[in-house]
Amino acid sequence: MQIQIDKLKSATRRIEFSEQASEFPELTVLVEQGRVEFLDLISGQLEAVRAGDAIDISGSLATTVVVDCSRCLAKVTCPLELQVSLSYVSTKGGDNEEIVDEVELDRDELGQIPFSEDTIDLVDDIAQEIVMALPQQPLCSEGCLGLCPSCGCDLNNHTCDCEPPLLHPGLAALKDFK
Repeated sequence: MQIQIDKLKSATRRIEFSEQASEFPELTVLVEQGRVEFLDLISGQLEAVRAGDAIDISGSLATTVVVDCSRCLAKVTCPLELQVSLSYVSTKGGDNEEIVDEVELDRDELGQIPFSEDTIDLVDDIAQEIVMALPQQPLCSEGCLGLCPSCGCDLNNHTCDCEPPLLHPGLAALKDFK
């Protein structure tokens, strides 16, 4: 998924794609680590527009992932639909002179992605957008009871005879502290 900068001089370019997660190296690492599984292709409808030295890309991405419940480790299917807005700025032709007595934000502070080639490769940036959209603490249900901290039994499906701990295990060393 590359954009030729020369072709954007006069017209907006629509980019539509459906790719396997394996086409994105950053996502492949997550799959190999067992953190996520992609059920669908990653599909996107993007629009690239040139505005002076900047290239603005906006649109939507969609896929379906399977992740582990953060409480009981059951598999949870999550559809991902996200809006994307990326801004690339050319670094060709030298930097602008800095004006004295004024604070100038650099490109990183503005959220713009610098580029210096004749093409922009979208693969890494699209993968980064998908990683940021993954659920942080997915739950199989709002009422998920999780795992027993003593025996590890799934409390959603079974009951155990373990007594609940009186103290948080991390604070056990402090109980005899005087």
